[in-house]
Amino acid sequence: MKKEKSEKRKPGGAEPERERVFVPAWMTYAGVAAVAAGLWLMQRGNTGVPGTSEGMWYSGAVVTALGAVGWLTAGMTWRQTVEWTRGGLIALALALAFRWAVAEPYRIPSGSMETTLLGDPGFGKGDRVWVNKWVYGIRVPFMNKRLYYGSPPQRWDIVVFKTVEKDAVFKTLVKRIVGMPGERIQIRNGTVYADGKPLTPPPGMPEDLFYTAPFEGRYGVLPGDEYSMVPEGHYLLLGDNSAHSRDGRWFGWVPNEHLVGRVACIWWPPPRWRDFTGFSGTLWWRVSATLVVLLTLVRLLVGRPVTAPTAGGGQRWRFALALAYGFRVPLSRLWLLRWARPRRGDLVLASAVADKSQEVSFTGWVAALPGERVALEDGRLLVNGKERPLPVPALTAEDAAAAPYGRLRAPEYAQVPEGHYFLLAPVKAGEQGDSRSLGWVAERDIVGRVGGSASGGAEG
Repeated sequence: MKKEKSEKRKPGGAEPERERVFVPAWMTYAGVAAVAAGLWLMQRGNTGVPGTSEGMWYSGAVVTALGAVGWLTAGMTWRQTVEWTRGGLIALALALAFRWAVAEPYRIPSGSMETTLLGDPGFGKGDRVWVNKWVYGIRVPFMNKRLYYGSPPQRWDIVVFKTVEKDAVFKTLVKRIVGMPGERIQIRNGTVYADGKPLTPPPGMPEDLFYTAPFEGRYGVLPGDEYSMVPEGHYLLLGDNSAHSRDGRWFGWVPNEHLVGRVACIWWPPPRWRDFTGFSGTLWWRVSATLVVLLTLVRLLVGRPVTAPTAGGGQRWRFALALAYGFRVPLSRLWLLRWARPRRGDLVLASAVADKSQEVSFTGWVAALPGERVALEDGRLLVNGKERPLPVPALTAEDAAAAPYGRLRAPEYAQVPEGHYFLLAPVKAGEQGDSRSLGWVAERDIVGRVGGSASGGAEG
């Protein structure tokens, strides 16, 4: 009986051969294990002051990405695997490029910069900061060299840098620039003197700041030129928590090429949020942040722009109004309120699952409603045996025969289930793009009405 039912569904007595699965299903478990291992490596790479190993972090990122690809592509065909892998590699390359050249997050695990930056070695503790890596010029990966020099570092900048101590346990540190190139620096009675003049810390630094001059420290402490004169292209970096900071007083001058970037802000935890650049106080920031918030709210609650087909066969930008049929819970498909339902002829934005693995979004016209029988014969659209105007242009017999829904007589291919709709879009034969190949579209999967109806197709 099963064999006869299967043959009944075959168009013309033959069913196109399906692509074989390329990635075996067991890759799901291997992928999950690789993602877990990669995240562990990334966490280890982010521990330290403020990071012990860039190489470990990047290795973890690669392992995580490859594991995610294996996990998500398990059970897919070769074509689907190539598409997913290509998208994953592009996303990984963009993420790594952003981290290398633009900005990178760091964790503060020690108290050497308190009270400006609070540190804690515990997991999930300590301030998280964003570091601007392009402001001083982009560095060559894993090398203390620059591709080019950007803005010169300024006194009192908080910077992440590579230590000059060869035997240091932690290779990446965070301190503040105090001594500038060519200056003669001396620390006396808790104050830093540059060329004999006392330096006045800017607003925002710890009020009880007191720079100590330890006996073990030499740079900025001893009077000789070797220990007081900052060479050209070098800086003296000190911690705000002077009594508990191993900084430039011990390891000496830090060259420009060792500066990874400037600390821009504390981004976590939220109560500790702080902007060190002053950008958040500018009009440009306020306008930009307001626009981002408004656009996010519009995207979550109201709708979004989409490319939609026209009755003449072209494409144009339109707006998919999510509020056309009701109000959903943001980031979900659950309805809070419903005040309308899709009608025949509505142009809607919908989502569906292609090949039982990949969700796709498409725009199409509502051609048949729940409970109706639909058929595509000789380029005609029949709903409950009655011919309806086609909402798509030039629907040939070949187009109609491209997929089973609306073509085969079996009920599961001809009658629209309750709570579902039959959508048509101007796609060519064999393409995936509407209900002919994707199947019935559940009402919860209709994102919103795009606007524009099939001529003569709307019903009240």
